Amino acid sequence: MASSGASGKLAHLWQVPLLLLSLGLFGYATYLFIDPKPGLSIEQKIDLARSYLRYSRPDAAIEQCNNLLAGEQLLRENEGKIHLLLAEALEAGQKENHVDIAANHRRIIEQTEVALAQGVKPEADIYRRLGESYEALKLPGKALESFRHAMAMDTNRALHLQRRVIDLQLTQDDTGPALATLEEYLKDQKLTNGERGWALGEKAQVLAERGSFIESRALLGEALRLNSDPVSQGEVNYRLGYAAWKLGGLAEAERCLRVARDQLRTQHPLDADAAYLLGKIRRDANDAKEAMSFFQSVLVSHPGARVAPLARLGRATCRVTLGEDEAALTDLHDVVGEIGEKPSRQKWKRETIDALRQVSGTLASRGNYQGAMETLAYEQTLEPKPGPEFYGRLAAVYEKRADQIERSSETAADAAQKIRRGQQIRDLRTKAGDAYIAYSRALTVEDDKGHGEALWKGVDLYDRAGNMQAAISALELFVAERPQDGKAPDALLRLGRSHQASGQFDKAISIFQRNQFRYPQSLAASQSGVPLAQAYIAKGPQSYGKAEATLKAVVEDNPLITPDAMEFRQALFELAQLYYRTNRYEEAVSRLEELTQRYPKDDRMGQLVFLMADSYRKSAALLTEARLASSNPKDTGNAADQAEAAAAKNDRLTKAMKLYDQVIDMYRQSPPTEELDKLYHKLSHFYRADCHYDLGDFQEAIKLYDAATLRYQDDPSALAAYVQIVNSYCALGKTSEAKAANERAKWLLRRMPREAFQDGKFSMPKEYWDEWLKWTSTAGMF
Repeated sequence: MASSGASGKLAHLWQVPLLLLSLGLFGYATYLFIDPKPGLSIEQKIDLARSYLRYSRPDAAIEQCNNLLAGEQLLRENEGKIHLLLAEALEAGQKENHVDIAANHRRIIEQTEVALAQGVKPEADIYRRLGESYEALKLPGKALESFRHAMAMDTNRALHLQRRVIDLQLTQDDTGPALATLEEYLKDQKLTNGERGWALGEKAQVLAERGSFIESRALLGEALRLNSDPVSQGEVNYRLGYAAWKLGGLAEAERCLRVARDQLRTQHPLDADAAYLLGKIRRDANDAKEAMSFFQSVLVSHPGARVAPLARLGRATCRVTLGEDEAALTDLHDVVGEIGEKPSRQKWKRETIDALRQVSGTLASRGNYQGAMETLAYEQTLEPKPGPEFYGRLAAVYEKRADQIERSSETAADAAQKIRRGQQIRDLRTKAGDAYIAYSRALTVEDDKGHGEALWKGVDLYDRAGNMQAAISALELFVAERPQDGKAPDALLRLGRSHQASGQFDKAISIFQRNQFRYPQSLAASQSGVPLAQAYIAKGPQSYGKAEATLKAVVEDNPLITPDAMEFRQALFELAQLYYRTNRYEEAVSRLEELTQRYPKDDRMGQLVFLMADSYRKSAALLTEARLASSNPKDTGNAADQAEAAAAKNDRLTKAMKLYDQVIDMYRQSPPTEELDKLYHKLSHFYRADCHYDLGDFQEAIKLYDAATLRYQDDPSALAAYVQIVNSYCALGKTSEAKAANERAKWLLRRMPREAFQDGKFSMPKEYWDEWLKWTSTAGMF
C-alpha cells in the first residue's frame, strides 16, 4: 500500500517543469512590453513605399501610401510627398500592367494637384505626368499647358516634349498652332536627320491638308532623303502618295501608297490610311473588286482605325457595283449606326450622305427600289431635315416601288397574297404622296412652280392610293395657299369630287359652286357642272330640279364646253338618266337619241340603247294606264282618242322591241364585263318578250320567253317569264300547254338555289313562287 501511494505522487511531478517554463515566458513578454525597441519613422515608411516603386512593385507602393494616408498623423510636407508618390505609383502600375484606364488618369491628376497644393516642389516630370494624363482624358488644352511647363523646367528633354506637343496639336481641327510649333522645332540645330525628317513629314502633312500639295511634296522629298528607317520612309511615302492623289497623279499616288504599305506593314496605323486611299483610287478607276479588297484589309487589320467607317462605306459602294446589294445594305446600316453613336465620327457624315445618295440612285436605276428606300432612310437618319431634292428622290422611289408591286400582283399565288400586295401598294403610294407634299413645302420659297407641281403630284398619288382623306387635306392646302395659281380651279374641282366620292354631298356642292362663282371663265368651273348635278341627284328627289338646271347649263349655250368635250357627253347621259328616273320617257328618248347620234362609238352604247328601249316600253305602259283611266264607252270622241293612244302604244312597243334586239346583238358581239352591262343584257331578253306579249303576239312571246328562261334558268326572272308563258298559252286557248308550262315552272323552282332569291335582285321570295304555282295547279284555271 505504501509503495502504491509513492507511485501516485511521482506520477504528477512532470507538471512542475511546465509551470516554471510558463512563468519564464510570461516574465519575458512583460519585459518586452515594458521596454520595446523603437519603430519605423514616417520618413522610413515613405522610403519603404518608394523602394517598392523602385523595385517594380507599384501595387505594394500604392498599398503602403494608402495605409499611411489612412492610419498616420502626417505633417503637411509628408502628406504632399505621399500624394505625389501615389501618383507615380499609379502611373507605374499602368505601364507595368499595359493598361490605359481613364479612372487611373483622373486619380493621377487628383493626387498630383493635392501634392502641389501641399507645397511639393514642381518638377518637369510632374508636369510631364500631368500632361500625359490630360492627353489620355482628351483634354488637349490642359495637356499642352502641362507639357509646356515641363519643357521650361527640363531643357534636356525639351525636344522630346516638344514632339509630344506637336503630336497633340496635330489632332486638333486648327493645325495653325501645330505648324508654328513645327517651325520652331525645325530651327533647333541639335536635331538628328531622323528627327528633322519626321518634322518635315509632319509639316508636309499639314500643308497637304491645307491644299498646298506642291510645297508639301517638296518637303516630303527632303524628308525621304533624311530618313533611313524603313518605317519612317513608309510614312513619307504614304504622304507622297496622298499629295500625288490630290494633284491628280493617280499612277504616282498608287505606286507610292503600295510602297508605303510594304514598308509600314499592317502594324503601323498609317497602313490603314494607305489601304483606304488605294481602295478609293481603284474604285474611281471602276475596279470595284480590287478596291473592295483594300477596304476589306482596313476592316480586318485595323478595325479601330480612324478611317475604318469610311472603309466600310467604300466596301458598301463596291458591293453595290458588284451586285451584292444585301451585303452593301448591311455595311451602310453599320456605318450609319456608328456615326450616330460616336460624336468623333460626325466628321464623316457629309461623305457618308454623299455615298448614300449615290447608292440609292444606283439601286433605283437597277429596279431595287426596296434597297433604295432603305438607303434613303439611312440618309434621313443622318440628316433629319434634308433639302428639297431629298424628298423628290424619296417620292419617286416610293412611287416606282408601288408600280413595281402592282405589276407583280398578277402573279400572286393566291387571293390573300393579292390583298396583301394591294395594301402594300396603297401604303407606298400614300408615302409617295406624303413625300411629294413635303417636297412642295420645301420648295415654297425658292421654286413656286415646282411647289405647285409637287403638291399636285402628291394629290394624284393619294387618289391612286384611295386615301381620300389625305387627298382632301392636300387639296384644301392647295386652294388655301395658292388661290391665284392657274391650277386652283382644277384643285377645287378635284376637291369637290373627293368630297362627293366620300359621300359628303353638301360639302361637294358648296365647293363646286365656289369654283363656278370664283373662276367662272375657267374650264374647271364648267367641268364642275356634271359632278354638281350628280351630288344634287344623290341628295334625293327634292334636289332633282337643281340637278336638271345644272345639267342644262352644261349642254345648252355653254361656250367653254363643246360637244366634243367629255363633260358635254357625260351631262347628256346624266340628263337622260334623270329623265328616265323621273318617268319623263319622251325627254329621255330625245337625249338618248342625241347621244347615240353624236357619239356612235361610245363605250356605253349598249346601256344607251337599252335605256332608250326601256323608255319606249315604259312610256307605252303609261299610255295604257292613261287610256284605262279615261275610258268611257258612251263617248265616241274619246274612242277615237283611245284608238290613237293604242296606235301610239303599239308603235312604242315595236320600237322598244327592235332596240332590245339591238342590245342583245351588241352584247353578243362584245360580251359584257361590267355588272350593269350584264344586267341590261339579261333584261333585254325578258323585256323583248314582254313587248311581243303586250302587242298580242303570244306565239312569238312564248318563243322568246322560252329562250330567256333557258339562258337564265338559275335566275328568278325565269319564273316571271314562265308566268307569262302560261298567260300566253291561256290567251291562245291552249290550256294543256299552259298546264305543262306551269309544271315546268314548278320543276325549275325546285332546282333553283335559295341563294338566287337572297341577292336583292328579285323582290319575291322562293316561298311566294312555290305557293303561287301550287295555287295555279289546284285552282282549276286550266
